[in-house]
Amino acid sequence: MARKSARAAAVQMVFENMMGGDGGEETLRGLIEFTPEEDDQQYIDDILSGVETHMEEIDAAIEKALKGWTIERISKVDHAVLRVAAYELCFARQTPDAVVINEAVALAQRFDVPTAGKFVNGVLATLLKARDEGDNA
Repeated sequence: MARKSARAAAVQMVFENMMGGDGGEETLRGLIEFTPEEDDQQYIDDILSGVETHMEEIDAAIEKALKGWTIERISKVDHAVLRVAAYELCFARQTPDAVVINEAVALAQRFDVPTAGKFVNGVLATLLKARDEGDNA
């Protein structure tokens, strides 16, 4: 399984949806650099469905975790990365928290600017702390 590649594809699909695209199968084939195996495709589908289903809760958790920022001020790329990671941290909870955060940081650095990783790390650490204290999902 190419989970890192599948997670990157999920972030790209969430980003496309945020920008008004439909994130359909054609888009997936055009975005990703690997052919997903069945479990990779299921992972991507689960992430997209979960983010869509829980979007209000996810964005509320992200908003609470922002320090000195509003959700409207963060880049769309970082917002997409944060949505996927927040879904995994608060709802899916199948991947270890440290892995989710590390990969989110790497994706933010890859798709945005190098300093975006530090921002994403801080937001997710705050979100994780709130989750563990019972303030979120």
